Amino acid sequence: MKRETSNYERVMFYYSNLGPMFFGFRVHFTGALTESDFRNALDKIRIEFPLSAVRVETLDDHRQFITTEDVPEYPLTFISDFEGPWETYYTDLIKVPFDTTRGPMLRFSVLQNGSNNDLLAVFHHAVVDGVGASILLERLMAHLGDPNLSAKAPDDHSWAIMLHKHISDENLAKILALDPPVYKDDKTYTKYTPKAFSPTPFPIRNFKVHTHAFSKAQTESIVQASRQHNVTVHALLGALMLSSFAEEFGPEEGYRRVIQSPINFRPQLRAGSEKLFGLYNGLIKADIDCTPGRPIPELALEIGHALREQIDSLIPLSGYYNFMTFLLDGIDNPEEYYASRDHVDSMDYDFSFSNLGRVEIAEDYGPFHVTDVFGPTFSATKGERVIGAMTCHGRLFINMVYDAECFDPVIGNRVFASICQKISDDVPALSENLPGQ
Repeated sequence: MKRETSNYERVMFYYSNLGPMFFGFRVHFTGALTESDFRNALDKIRIEFPLSAVRVETLDDHRQFITTEDVPEYPLTFISDFEGPWETYYTDLIKVPFDTTRGPMLRFSVLQNGSNNDLLAVFHHAVVDGVGASILLERLMAHLGDPNLSAKAPDDHSWAIMLHKHISDENLAKILALDPPVYKDDKTYTKYTPKAFSPTPFPIRNFKVHTHAFSKAQTESIVQASRQHNVTVHALLGALMLSSFAEEFGPEEGYRRVIQSPINFRPQLRAGSEKLFGLYNGLIKADIDCTPGRPIPELALEIGHALREQIDSLIPLSGYYNFMTFLLDGIDNPEEYYASRDHVDSMDYDFSFSNLGRVEIAEDYGPFHVTDVFGPTFSATKGERVIGAMTCHGRLFINMVYDAECFDPVIGNRVFASICQKISDDVPALSENLPGQ
């Protein structure tokens, strides 16, 4: 199978060759696992998710394609009798570059000690987002639990659906009614002078990761508090996290703080898109006044309103639609164009909060019992701090990752501890003494 890359994929491939743009998951499960059993399950996954096993092909005329032809097996490192911190091994995996000209776009490691197995999976962000990755992992565990489970391949029309061509008719009509971007008709930007530049070595980052798993009771208290204050779990968690960053940085930098959140576009696509494997997300932000003394529910309401307003406006989705439809019109060599643009790296937000919500990875798959699931863990660079979260088996799992050369690990430890304390100890109080109770 083969198709031309979208503008979104292409820019992600370009920048991922300059620095890591990958993310990982860690699934801990118990049971007797052999390497051959794992490889057999991977063979099934490759059938069901061919987009995960592609390579990039660029023609002489600069057209770019992804293809499943002549792509090797998923890289797998299977280590028996593993001892040591899995976190170090994990962070090493998310910083190693992918060879996109060879593929595939997914690699695995299994760290095994007796019946304990740590499955580490790293995905290239140019082909999939966190939601799609969790869908693949659930199917992988299902095939591990039942080796006789069949694998069905998608057809040529659905193996690699592009975001901008899968928007629902209703939403597309609304997007087309909005003002088009300037670059749709004004093509002066296509007349540029190519910049001379020398290739630089792929940067190897010093990632630091913190993880924490909450109990079912603690997780349920978050859900209850969210319901009672009429906010989403995402907004409530975001408010707690942003308040911890405000306490740390507010005294010197000011108390207006910014949270960034990936947005899952699948609900705005055509019916039946919920289980799509691919790249269907974007980014939105909320600028919040975190002055000391403001109640957490107020912050959550503001975060929720700001994010929901942007989502409902369709403006974020329209931005990606226009970018993918029009930006490279008139550009003969996209990689040369990207390299010649003036690009300023700046992180104008405290952290990015990638919350997958409820993830459908079960506790038991045949002889295997899943205990912990952490992710997504992004290869945060240039000062980014990324918090990944998901609810699985009725428990909230969170992780925070950053480049230790850009963000002081002492501060990182302190902020993450503050976040965990607020979720564990402060959330129950949010449900107390409400009117009518």
